[in-house]
Amino acid sequence: MTERRCKLLVVAAVWLSFLLVSLVSAPIPAVNEPHYLAMARHSWDSSWCAGDLFLSSFPAHRVFYWTFGWLTLWFDFATVAFLGRAISLAMLAASWTSLATRLQREDSGPSPPIKAALLSAWLFLGLQAIGNLSGEWLIGGFESKVFAYAFVFWNLKAIFDGRPMLASVCAGAAVSFHPIIGIWHVLAMMLIRFWQRLDRTRSRSPFRLKHLVIGQIIAIPGYGPALAMLRSADPQTSFAANYIQVFYRLKHHLDPMDFGWTHFAGYGLLAVLWLTAMAWLRRQQGLSERDRWWIRYLFVAALFAVGGLLAGLGPRPAELMAGYRWRMVLLKFYPFRLFDLLLPIATAIVLPRLVKQRWLWLVGGFGFLWALASTHTFPPPNQLPTAMRTDWRDVCRWVATNTPAVTVFHTPFEAEAFKWFAQRAEYVNLKDCPQDAVGIVEWNRRLRLITKWSEKSFNDDETYSIDELRELVRQTGVRFAITRTRVRYDADLMYSNDTYKILRLPEAKSPFGR
Repeated sequence: MTERRCKLLVVAAVWLSFLLVSLVSAPIPAVNEPHYLAMARHSWDSSWCAGDLFLSSFPAHRVFYWTFGWLTLWFDFATVAFLGRAISLAMLAASWTSLATRLQREDSGPSPPIKAALLSAWLFLGLQAIGNLSGEWLIGGFESKVFAYAFVFWNLKAIFDGRPMLASVCAGAAVSFHPIIGIWHVLAMMLIRFWQRLDRTRSRSPFRLKHLVIGQIIAIPGYGPALAMLRSADPQTSFAANYIQVFYRLKHHLDPMDFGWTHFAGYGLLAVLWLTAMAWLRRQQGLSERDRWWIRYLFVAALFAVGGLLAGLGPRPAELMAGYRWRMVLLKFYPFRLFDLLLPIATAIVLPRLVKQRWLWLVGGFGFLWALASTHTFPPPNQLPTAMRTDWRDVCRWVATNTPAVTVFHTPFEAEAFKWFAQRAEYVNLKDCPQDAVGIVEWNRRLRLITKWSEKSFNDDETYSIDELRELVRQTGVRFAITRTRVRYDADLMYSNDTYKILRLPEAKSPFGR
């Protein structure tokens, strides 16, 4: 078998492994796919779900929406999600195979370099299924970060091969598809260049002005809108949005005090394993130039994470921390993101160079099977029970069939993929939080409004009266609601099942009492 054919077969095997784990562990729609694809469709057809708070907010991932949004005009969301997964994971498999193969050595390990790419992919899938540090994942649904990481891997391969122009193109593409991931990666590259200058290491991939210009031009569609979004609000609104984002809505990704000791312990053990493996490799085989470069890359990513840890370390509520204003500005840019994925990736890639192939393939196979079974063995704690999920999708289908397309709904806080299944706008959705400061503050205001109204109205007599519902309509302008069946409302019932019911709310009273 020729080397080229062997590589294609390995890429295909890695792709099928990624795709199978994606479909089994994160069935369509995955947690973020309704978020991405609804915005992608709205970007191409602003009349679809008009009036939805999230869809009316700033579109942060414009390159993704421009590239794939048109598909939602021709196919249903599930088809687009499957096609998107197939395409993005094919790119990821190709880039993974290139990078993992390049980080092997022909004379260094028990596993041939090209086969080690598949083995390392299985090991990584197993590690990803065990846990993470800040909620970062790579193999799951169809979203922009999968493309960004594919370009990051190709960028690293191009650097190792001494191809600065290709490296610049890939770095720019990573920024365009996901500015947060791309910019952290580019910043790591810059620090490594500075490091090389300090120890007078000659780079095999010397960058010139033309490479920088090309990379900047390709990155503009990503960081241009991101900068515009950051500048879109006054300081007071930006401060409020940062606080809401870091210490409430996304604290499981951004606030290290919310991660849990098991996350830190697991990554501490993984770091010890990787460092031990690299030390053994240095003693037995010696480190190549790209090994040393790769170690620096991991070290810089770890520095970013340590910086995030120090910024977030302190008492809660966050106002008790000295300098919490500037700390939360750093935390909102996901300082843990790069390290969260790179450590398990680096561990999975180095092990085939050290361990006998027969035993490691057994471990890799178990990791692959665990990646397939883990989410079904230990379902996410916030996942709706099967009966509730079935009833929820039932009412969504009824809404899609029996209500005008311009209708805006109140939905319960556990609402899952309402725009995906019902094709209707929402007044506010706990999951679909805007990413611009003005949108975040408005999202929080609406949630607080609904919560306060609900608590005040329900605590009186455990019934929402017609006057209380009219007050809600007056404050929100929304005439339709989906609620739990067991809660009593003085409103017209349109449809119900065992868990949910759809209501037409009464008209608000006019200020003249008519």
